[in-house]
Amino acid sequence: MKKFATFWTSFQKSLLDYTYYKDIAKASYWSSFKYLLFLLVCLSLVRTIQLGVGYTFMRKNIPSYVAIGQKELAAFYPRELELRISNGNLYTNVKEPYVIEFPKIFGDSEGKHLIVIDTKGTADDYPKYNTIILATKKALVFPGKEQASRTTTQLYYFSDLKRSVYMDHTEYTKMIQSLNPFFSKLPKLIDQLVVIGLILFPFFGGLLWVSSTLFGLTFLTIVIWLVEKIIKTSSYGYKTLFQMGMHGLTWSILFTFLLEITNQKVSFLYNLIFIAWMIFVLIKNKELKLNKT
Repeated sequence: MKKFATFWTSFQKSLLDYTYYKDIAKASYWSSFKYLLFLLVCLSLVRTIQLGVGYTFMRKNIPSYVAIGQKELAAFYPRELELRISNGNLYTNVKEPYVIEFPKIFGDSEGKHLIVIDTKGTADDYPKYNTIILATKKALVFPGKEQASRTTTQLYYFSDLKRSVYMDHTEYTKMIQSLNPFFSKLPKLIDQLVVIGLILFPFFGGLLWVSSTLFGLTFLTIVIWLVEKIIKTSSYGYKTLFQMGMHGLTWSILFTFLLEITNQKVSFLYNLIFIAWMIFVLIKNKELKLNKT
């Protein structure tokens, strides 16, 4: 309780008391870090509650979603298609190139195919088929890593299979039916994963959030440091301004957080609020110092 009371006092003063920033400059760096971390963990907890409430409303639809997914999966494999992989080669019983489209549950695929089978084709034919996966006689071709705005391809060679494989609609149906126990347990499994995720989210979310916040603060502090040198409000160095900035970000974090949870966004608001508040703090503390002298 004492630690929370200390945080609450620091929170209020960071928002409302510009003279408090003189005390921050004299305090330890880690006290400011702990303040920022606790603030972001608390806000992550608020976000967790929001997500949890949203999930409770969505939860009643999960069994129907699972049933629809199970039905789409069962109907996915074409009735006429037979596939056999033997001695590192793919054989089919259909006219090629043979196209398998995305299931309707995925919505509009914008003309892109899911799988194209062309045992007379090569990996070089991949771009012309506008597909996610191309099955040639020797290998599967699929997207790899993106490099310099260009997606590379990867290959899986059928020769890597340890044994022959045969698949038709009957075999596929048996395989899907064997998954029925998993589908029946899936809603409860999703519940468990969501609960675990909601428990861990405030802590891991807070740590990730504080990392990205401090990274951004390194650049914002440069701006404040330059402004401070121009208007000559104090003799604070970069490190001290950075530490003060961990508290000065409070207004920015709160404003943008409230906008985000209401699905709104204003460009550069976060940066502008921080810069305006820190300039105000520096100027008011300079005036206070001058009045005392």
